[in-house]
Amino acid sequence: MKNSFWSDAARCGAYVGLLLAVSSVLETGMALSGKLGLYAVIIFEWLAAVALHFYLLFRFTRRRSALYTAEEGFSFGQGYGYVLSASLLAGLILGVVNYIFVHLILGYEHYIGRVSDTMTRLVSMSGGQNASVTMLVQQLQNTPEPSLFATIWSGIWSSLLFGAVFGLIVAGVSSRAPQLFSDSNSDHE
Repeated sequence: MKNSFWSDAARCGAYVGLLLAVSSVLETGMALSGKLGLYAVIIFEWLAAVALHFYLLFRFTRRRSALYTAEEGFSFGQGYGYVLSASLLAGLILGVVNYIFVHLILGYEHYIGRVSDTMTRLVSMSGGQNASVTMLVQQLQNTPEPSLFATIWSGIWSSLLFGAVFGLIVAGVSSRAPQLFSDSNSDHE
């Protein structure tokens, strides 16, 4: 049962990756709408996604920890390695979905056009200076389209960063020192 580390980590990573991918698509869609009311929704959706992301990592790591007996324990390193392994796959899924959504479904040129229009509209609504926005929009439009590899690496990097930081908490809470003289051994005396 404990030999299924990679399948357990892959299962956790798949759930977390799907959560992150759906969250990213929703956030991008709401941001590109340019509707000011949806920006408040984006904040709440982002906070909910972060909380659920943490919960899923915690839940799966605790489940993994339960596979080990009291005599074996579950080390911090085992928990942290599990979180990072799951985060790697989650990031891979996130990167692939982001690439498909932005480059194949929306179209990168259309995406950049919508981002530019949204930025211009929001700045003009707030009474900001249009010269700085125009320069920023031109820089955005002149930036080369990111490759598949760059987009996937971005998803992996963000997921690994989250896993590295919050994995410290998850692994710390999930770890158990081996109990060589547990109550189950005392019953046999």
